[in-house]
Amino acid sequence: MHWIFSFLILASIWFLIYILGRYFKLDERYGWTLGPLFLLIRTKRFNKFIERLAKKHARFWILFGNVSIVFGFLCMLASFAALLYSLTITLLPNSPVEGAPTVGIIIPGVTISFKTTLYLIIPIILTMIPHELAHGVVSHADGVELKSTGLAFFAIFFGAFVEPEEESLKKSSYWTRMRTFASGMFPNLLVGLLTLPLLFYAPAILNPFYAPVDGVLIQEVIPNTPAANAGLERGMVLYSLNNTHLYNVTTFTILMNATQPNQLIVLNTTKGTIDVRLGVHPDDDSRGYLGVYTLDYRAPKTRLAWKFFPNYFQQQLLWIVVVTFGSVLFNALPIPFLLDGDKLLAPFLFTIFKREKTALIILDIFRFLALALFLAVLIIPIIKFGFIPIR
Repeated sequence: MHWIFSFLILASIWFLIYILGRYFKLDERYGWTLGPLFLLIRTKRFNKFIERLAKKHARFWILFGNVSIVFGFLCMLASFAALLYSLTITLLPNSPVEGAPTVGIIIPGVTISFKTTLYLIIPIILTMIPHELAHGVVSHADGVELKSTGLAFFAIFFGAFVEPEEESLKKSSYWTRMRTFASGMFPNLLVGLLTLPLLFYAPAILNPFYAPVDGVLIQEVIPNTPAANAGLERGMVLYSLNNTHLYNVTTFTILMNATQPNQLIVLNTTKGTIDVRLGVHPDDDSRGYLGVYTLDYRAPKTRLAWKFFPNYFQQQLLWIVVVTFGSVLFNALPIPFLLDGDKLLAPFLFTIFKREKTALIILDIFRFLALALFLAVLIIPIIKFGFIPIR
């Protein structure tokens, strides 16, 4: 029921924004677009910056746009392949729940926890700013006039946009349009590729400030569970279970899977020895249940080092990779009106086919396949497995 409460708060805030916007006539005064759950804030303040950047290195940005076209089509093929693979895995009779859904609806408090939602703020910023900036710079370097730049808010989500002059874009060549819309995907791909080494070498980056993994850190204690009743708390470190040393979360999980309901276990913690009488595991009544979420523990080498930072650091890098690569693969799909993939594919087909009708037929086929695959990969796992929330 907590998600209903969250929705009511969100609806109330947007209702207040809508009323105040209408009262102060923000649409008439500043040209903003205001609706029940969305707000577009337009400005021309950044136009000059984008125009200067485009004119100063026009040849480079044209080359950047051409390279983006190549990578745009490669990403489109990769996106189709990923959707087909995901759909095939999902439709297998014994497909695992963990590996099936690769596409999901992000609903804070329902499919994704509010804590995890906070991890998305930095990735969204790192995705939208280079994306929209590249659109604006490349299009203007190619002769398209800019109308406005701005910020977009929808429900709890936000983004940025660069709005070219519609007539100027319509009069431009097909290659200009391809460069314009492909250029937004390439920076996102670069951010993801640059983050991968950081994610891979994250333990080495943390080594000057933290000791190697040894022990289990309690991230969260579930209320009204054996752990909560025994006095376990967030931030406590578990060193051993029944005199067996806990090297990491994997060791802890293996030992807990071997326990039984009502079994008494002895935990050696940062607050001394604690005896806990286990309950019944909600997913398997033959296993014992403690009621904690845990992390690998790395002891801080200095007082200024936060014990939860290693997990936060690695999780943040992981979400940057997921969001940037995910945005590229999704945006590369030729779904009409919404995604850059469609705006890239359409002019390309018009350049290689003399008959416009033939190009439109092929374009519609790709659009139908993209939309059908996307919806299938989105809906079928929900029907088969239900909503799988991410903590």
